[in-house]
Amino acid sequence: MTFNRKNKILLLGFGVALYLCYSFAISNTITYYKDLKSKEEIIENSIQLPTLIPQLKYKEKQLDKYLNAHEIKTKASFQNELLKQLTLYTNQNHVKITDFKAPHQVINKTNNTTTSYIFSLEGTFSNCLKTINTLENKPELGVVKHLQFVKKKNYKTNKEELYVEVILQKNN
Repeated sequence: MTFNRKNKILLLGFGVALYLCYSFAISNTITYYKDLKSKEEIIENSIQLPTLIPQLKYKEKQLDKYLNAHEIKTKASFQNELLKQLTLYTNQNHVKITDFKAPHQVINKTNNTTTSYIFSLEGTFSNCLKTINTLENKPELGVVKHLQFVKKKNYKTNKEELYVEVILQKNN
């Protein structure tokens, strides 16, 4: 091999070694440095957090007072209220809520909106009926439109369980 060819091979080897060093060590160091800087910024912002919390709580109280004074309720708040009431009734009657699906809305030709809430309960027949009866006696929660009782076998416990799918409709 000539001296010129050895120098070219040496330069090529040096270039490959430099590339390998960058790909394995230097690039990882740069990404770790960027992560460190972002986490330091998060920590710095969290130091200011204790002064921000009381301000946000005060603002939340003001907004709650305003909403209560003007009796403003959103659709999500009705769903939350329904879920709270349903949880209360199921705890009293020893029934479990197994499913609570997203509300389904239908707009009639007269621009009346009907919202259907679909949920499933699990428990004994009499306890499920007590829960549904309690819901029916609260007209502000809506009207029970459909009940579907399904008896399923749980193969893990080798027992049969009763599920009720309830469709509750509310006219807006």
